[in-house]
Amino acid sequence: MSNRKSGIRIIQQLVDRMPTWLFLTVAVLVMALFTLMTMSEMGWLPFDMPSWSDILGVEEPYSPAVQLDGEQTAAVHMIDVGQGDSILIQTGDKTVLIDAGERDQGQTVCDYLKSAGVERLDLVIATHPHADHIGGLAQVLEQFSASEILMPRLTDDMVPTTAVFRRLMEAIEKQSISATAAQPGLVYDLGGEVFLTVLSPVDDYEDLNDYSVVCRLDSGETSFLFTGDAEKRVEQDLIRVGADLRADVLKAGHHGSSTSSSEAFLDAVSPKIAAISCGEGNDYGHPHKEIMASFSQRNVTVYRTDLEGSVVFSTDGKDITVQTEREAG
Repeated sequence: MSNRKSGIRIIQQLVDRMPTWLFLTVAVLVMALFTLMTMSEMGWLPFDMPSWSDILGVEEPYSPAVQLDGEQTAAVHMIDVGQGDSILIQTGDKTVLIDAGERDQGQTVCDYLKSAGVERLDLVIATHPHADHIGGLAQVLEQFSASEILMPRLTDDMVPTTAVFRRLMEAIEKQSISATAAQPGLVYDLGGEVFLTVLSPVDDYEDLNDYSVVCRLDSGETSFLFTGDAEKRVEQDLIRVGADLRADVLKAGHHGSSTSSSEAFLDAVSPKIAAISCGEGNDYGHPHKEIMASFSQRNVTVYRTDLEGSVVFSTDGKDITVQTEREAG
């Protein structure tokens, strides 16, 4: 009998001899641990639990990034962090990071930044305090110095009490990073005639998604719109206040959910390309089929991290080139 079969037989004998009460107790404890770890990753607990990668001693895979060359004025990297968001902006002078996915994606983002030649961050944007956007930021701030972090100003009743938010705030304080409240009209000069303009939040909201920092990147004749998880009410507010929304590349709001990307908003943006950051086989069904249909009707080319991995958009101020980690299956 092979060693493998002998091992299986021994395990089976142990299970057969285990009292029913003990078996049920172990099963309940395992289920409770799994539930707590999952809730911790989602940022729903006021305390920390180890992540699966911590327990298993593994790191999420990543691929070396495209590095900015002399002819390009800016590169926008949509980093594959599964069901979350993380975007790196590089110019010849500045580096900006928008979000860093869940907590277990922190090292993935750090490794990606290193592969892109990043040594420090001039600006970090935490679009809104949900775990799939800020979960990995504390780890990033521990490994990369940052000059400034931009965050939405929340009303007192909207400030989270989650462990993931507390961990981020502690990292900001520990690293003595200057924190700035996002305000419409705030402009960052990234050098080389590249500018990042904050468009939202423009109001107080009842949903943290709607507090997402929305900003537009302009490089010569090309432009990119980053929306975080902003939903349709924010899109309506941006149209109402007359924000300049036209962009060649739209980072689709809320991972391609039907809660965002309204018809009026897509008309205002008029994108040529849509970029969707979502996890393969995610439980939310992102991107939703109606959003994909809207993009198709407008002849918008769609790139998705769940299908193509990390996606890099490079511009020389006139044209945008795209490189994906892999071809969509």
